[in-house]
Amino acid sequence: MVRRLGILLVCALVLSGCDRGPQLLTVKAVAARVPSLAPFFDEESGLGHDSTVRRQQPHSGLQAGNTPGLYGGTRKPTICDVNRLKKFLTDPRNDRKAHVWAQVLKISQDEIPAYLDRLTPVLLRHDTLVQNHDYKKGRAAPFNSLLEAGIAILVDEQGLPAVKCSCGNPLRPFAGDASRISVKFENGNKKWDGYDRASLVAVKPAPRRIEQLALVDVDNPDRGSPGRPAPPAHTTPRSTPTSGTRCPKWPVWGSATRVSDWRTRASQRRTAKRDRHPTTPGSPAPTRRRAPSWSSGST
Repeated sequence: MVRRLGILLVCALVLSGCDRGPQLLTVKAVAARVPSLAPFFDEESGLGHDSTVRRQQPHSGLQAGNTPGLYGGTRKPTICDVNRLKKFLTDPRNDRKAHVWAQVLKISQDEIPAYLDRLTPVLLRHDTLVQNHDYKKGRAAPFNSLLEAGIAILVDEQGLPAVKCSCGNPLRPFAGDASRISVKFENGNKKWDGYDRASLVAVKPAPRRIEQLALVDVDNPDRGSPGRPAPPAHTTPRSTPTSGTRCPKWPVWGSATRVSDWRTRASQRRTAKRDRHPTTPGSPAPTRRRAPSWSSGST
């Protein structure tokens, strides 16, 4: 009798172990406009500003960083103040934070300014899984995170999330199994409208360096969205960005380029125009073509 009970107990333990399966990976939800408890950068200083976007359901699962429509853009010039972040991380008083920040992103501390110049500010159009990093006791504290659509981030040259704009926290790609996660809404991060466990996105690097990142106007999602013909992309910003911010008012019809690219191409166009229309003393100056309208209601 005792022997039978022992055998039954062993079988029950074996079966319960088989049913348990892999443990779920805890993921902390991060809602738009909710400050981090331990950020690298003071969020009240206006480093970055999240927005409200219309979520798009077609994309889900693992997406390449160059997927058209994965990210959004806006004409608002203040979603991410890269110059301020650069100034903060190169200030000798913040040397320890800068060292830790660079370590997370696998660059040297001296490379920070050039690295930031290569990043592009965007808005998430999907709830996106990343590896986030707080700053605690002089070290980076990594945690798996779900960023709500509408959060402003910087992406690198392969379309990978690199920095959360509002707090400067460095980001790395999500490395877990998205089908085996448990999302926790806590510390003021309440479950947001439109949250859908089945439509979460993780980002993998684009196969090559992205020359132009296709963005969708979050204020007018039909403009430049996948499946619709977009007007020709303009590479010159319609106005000078607000002082102290690197993010321009994006021409988000079809693509966005880095500010340095805009300046270079604008200079090349001016040189080419002079070559096509040489002037001689007494000859009338060539007629200037009127710039396109950039009103928010234009199509």
